[in-house]
Amino acid sequence: MPEDKNKRLSSDEDSRLFREFIGQVKTLPNTQQHNFASKEKPKPVKKNFVINSPQRDLPFRPLGDIQADEHLFFARPGLQNKTIKKLKRGALEIDDTIDLHGLTRQQAEQVLEAFLAEQLDQQHRCILIIHGKGTRSHDNQPVLKNLCENMLKLKASVLAFCSAHNQDGGTGALYVLLKKRP
Repeated sequence: MPEDKNKRLSSDEDSRLFREFIGQVKTLPNTQQHNFASKEKPKPVKKNFVINSPQRDLPFRPLGDIQADEHLFFARPGLQNKTIKKLKRGALEIDDTIDLHGLTRQQAEQVLEAFLAEQLDQQHRCILIIHGKGTRSHDNQPVLKNLCENMLKLKASVLAFCSAHNQDGGTGALYVLLKKRP
């Protein structure tokens, strides 16, 4: 028992010396760390885009070999690593969301084209595109997921995109970072 008392006295003495050394301290108002998992899920907003007649022939873009559970990532050269990390973490505020479920490839291409133009006009920076995983597509080939990847890579206004976190759609959705207008 005497050893415990000596340790406690030594500990008390150490504490007193430490407080004496650092002097007066000011408590910070907020010491909580930000928890990204607790952020509110975005609520999809129904958009009424005009879809041209099905007879209109869109240019064919070959589909890739992307699988339903495959994570996607694309970033243009010169984009800061800090920004890319924020996008991948889902730490950027999502300005708008679109859900392409149930659309044909042609309809989805037209709707996505109009949606991107609208987002640029509104000077939105980060959007969420829900394309689905494509597990019910023919041959389990995710048509809309491939379409989104192909279209977004071709758009100069798209700086980067990556698969979303599970709470935002996982591999069935993309966080998309758009270029700021000057």
